[in-house]
Amino acid sequence: MDSGRLPPGRQPAWLKAIFRGLFWLAYGGMDVRGLERVPREGPLIVAATHRSYLDPVILSAFLPRTLYFMGKRELFEGRLLGPIITAFGTFPVDREVARGSTFRRALGLLRKGGAVALFPEGGIVDAMNSELKEGVGTLARLSAAPILPVFVAGSNTLFSWPEALSDTPWLAIRVGSAIRPGPERGRAGREEAARRLSQALADLEREHLASKGGACAAP
Repeated sequence: MDSGRLPPGRQPAWLKAIFRGLFWLAYGGMDVRGLERVPREGPLIVAATHRSYLDPVILSAFLPRTLYFMGKRELFEGRLLGPIITAFGTFPVDREVARGSTFRRALGLLRKGGAVALFPEGGIVDAMNSELKEGVGTLARLSAAPILPVFVAGSNTLFSWPEALSDTPWLAIRVGSAIRPGPERGRAGREEAARRLSQALADLEREHLASKGGACAAP
């Protein structure tokens, strides 16, 4: 990676619009709120809930930033898929060996002003997981990047027929206010960041549940 520039992460506005339209059709509408809270520039850690393998594409389509993602190394072994996901801003993770290099890569992107998207629940889960990974707090502390909580719900319902034919939009995205790193250092700082993020995601989930059944948003 060039020492002074961010990698391409090709996510042009026209391509984002196409995917938003496809998701609107596929999910029978969408309920997206809080996009005005996304900082348009500067380092940013997007910390999102994880319900489906489609979540990285959904986040890239809706959030008005070029997002960089971590992807398991096996995805990069294919001759077709590897170059495609690399071009769209994904970098490989070897969860058994290269934890340090992966962390350094994410930190380097943030220090160049990039937006790195993480799933602090540690994988795809069916419901809110209060036990968030503390790595997001370490990354925020070292980079001074704010953490943007994003609650994604319903991304795992794409092929859940007949639920997907309901008049209620099954795909919902809620963006919270950015969380600035606190003064705490070490483990206390990591735990505090994870606690604040967990609370923010829980608040967004409550907002979603309270408004469920609202109007569909246009793509």
